[in-house]
Amino acid sequence: MSPSALSNADGRRSPAWGADLPVDEADARSRLLDAAEQCYAELGPSRTKMAHIATRAGIHRTTIYSYFRNRDEVLTACYLRAASIVLEAAETCWTTDSPFIDQLVDACVVGISVARDLPAMRAMIDRNELPYAQTVAAASEAWRSRLYEAFGRRLAAAAAAGAVRTDVTAETQAQWVVRICISLTVEPGRPEDGGDRAVLQAFLPRCVMPL
Repeated sequence: MSPSALSNADGRRSPAWGADLPVDEADARSRLLDAAEQCYAELGPSRTKMAHIATRAGIHRTTIYSYFRNRDEVLTACYLRAASIVLEAAETCWTTDSPFIDQLVDACVVGISVARDLPAMRAMIDRNELPYAQTVAAASEAWRSRLYEAFGRRLAAAAAAGAVRTDVTAETQAQWVVRICISLTVEPGRPEDGGDRAVLQAFLPRCVMPL
């Protein structure tokens, strides 16, 4: 699909920033991410170009480069934004008195459910798009930091308390947890097998519990 084909349903482009200036840089970046996510839903991340995003946002393509260096940086920002919504939804799971492994399973169940309801996340972890999206995100220091904040530091603390294994780094274990969650988001656990929770209860202990 050409950039010119990405327009509003009535054929009109969105108002240019000349008529509707962002209030600040954060607002501008947020608008561009909104536009990118709409393009991802239509084209997929791997086929979305900066020109598509500009057309959707109603701005000149060169304007985007004031905020993002390239399309991978846009994708990373979109991935981080969606992932933050997912991770923040699961925060309350870590405040219970349950054993660590139960907290981890609960957090993953909540996160998977929220991820499935996010159009942006669904577009980025589509079977055909997942390899590209994950490769781009994995190269981001911001994503690695967010992953450690959400899972790594908790796994490290649990390891210090003897609740999880110590022969593998917390960072690696966090990557394993995310891979399992993404797999279940794309292909839910079958009801006859107990659904997502049963799959998580079967696999997560094998990944993180002491051998």
